[in-house]
Amino acid sequence: MSKEKPNVPVYYFMGLLESGKTSVIKDFLQNNQFAKAECNLIILGEEGEEEIEEELLEQSHSKIITVEDVEELSTEFYQDLQKKYNPSSVLIEANGMWNAGDFMNIPLPEEWFDFQNIGMVNAETFEVYQKNMKDRFVDLFRYCELIIFNRCDHETRQQDIRRNVRVVNRRAQVIFESDLEDFVEEEPELPFSIDKDEITLDLDDYGAWFVDMQDHPDHYDKKRIIFDGYLCSAQKDGVIHYGVGRVGMACCADDMMFLGISGTGAPFKQLNHRKNERKWGKVTGVVHVKYDSSGDVENLKMKVEAFTEEKKPEDTIVYFN
Repeated sequence: MSKEKPNVPVYYFMGLLESGKTSVIKDFLQNNQFAKAECNLIILGEEGEEEIEEELLEQSHSKIITVEDVEELSTEFYQDLQKKYNPSSVLIEANGMWNAGDFMNIPLPEEWFDFQNIGMVNAETFEVYQKNMKDRFVDLFRYCELIIFNRCDHETRQQDIRRNVRVVNRRAQVIFESDLEDFVEEEPELPFSIDKDEITLDLDDYGAWFVDMQDHPDHYDKKRIIFDGYLCSAQKDGVIHYGVGRVGMACCADDMMFLGISGTGAPFKQLNHRKNERKWGKVTGVVHVKYDSSGDVENLKMKVEAFTEEKKPEDTIVYFN
């Protein structure tokens, strides 16, 4: 007998205290999908100034379970809640100081499935908190596919924020919200023109190009890109992979990541094919985007036409602050 498919969606809400998590949960509960549910189960990891009114809980058939510590969460704990409440949906408001991996990696009951991870950030305090708590935001950006910056104003540095998020999570959707009537969500600004078939990047432009390429690969399909970066080979499971790119800093020196794209072409013959190797220099290559049958991007590659090895500058790190 085959198992039934999981039918209880689980929503995770992450963010520091007073970032707006509870407000969003209240908006969810007023939505018809939740208001008509037989039982919405809300697991609260912290209680802020905003509370969910008893009237709303009754109208939406919602139950609140409060936990004091992330260690209280476990598969067994969730299974007990499933047996007791048989929920239609589960909304988990995480404590802002919990490590996301500590609760996101807990196996769910077979009836439940991870449906959406939402990150909330107070734009008014973001820059101050980020300086002292960068690891908290990197954690949030990494696990959430939707990140909402609320309480924005005309001073909110939307472009810098968007780049900070995308270097950690290329697929994350970033939304800016404001109570100001004349607030406008900005389109990403680029330090180079995408109107030409050949684009030359300055040393500091690579991060902006890399993020925009992930968001809008169609802008760069069949275009020639010239930039300073690494020609790389890496061995994994006995197979040599090739690529080009740069190293970026998402949070701190301990949280570096390679911002690269798979590569093909004759210049890779310059590398040692039996070990991991990087050479710095001038890269010239054409981006090729492959789409699947539904029109989604299946693969991004660069056919490297030329590579000239050069002396590496003192600082080649891509920064997003």
